[in-house]
Amino acid sequence: MNRELHDSLFELYIEGGLELMTLGTLGLKRELVIDLETSALTPEKGEIIRYRAVNRWDEDDEFDEWAKPSRPLSAEAERILGITNEQLDRCRSSAIVFDEFMGFVAGLVEKF
Repeated sequence: MNRELHDSLFELYIEGGLELMTLGTLGLKRELVIDLETSALTPEKGEIIRYRAVNRWDEDDEFDEWAKPSRPLSAEAERILGITNEQLDRCRSSAIVFDEFMGFVAGLVEKF
């Protein structure tokens, strides 16, 4: 990383850190980190089976749910994801989880 970029990032960190110190963090800053897991290595062949979002400033503000895929995972996908088809069989359908996930995201956006 070049020195100029490093210094710029450090300045942003300091400004943000000072702002948070004076304002507090819970409920004042919203940065949603989204993590999606798919059932295959390529989007064309897979579907989203894990929906996760967390506000990085408030860990209690989180959505994390696995969804049942329309087709069973391959043995390789089970190994990579660390979840089995038996576990996913107990999950709700992707359509239901997706709707709730989008509601969660929209709720965060509407608050601020």
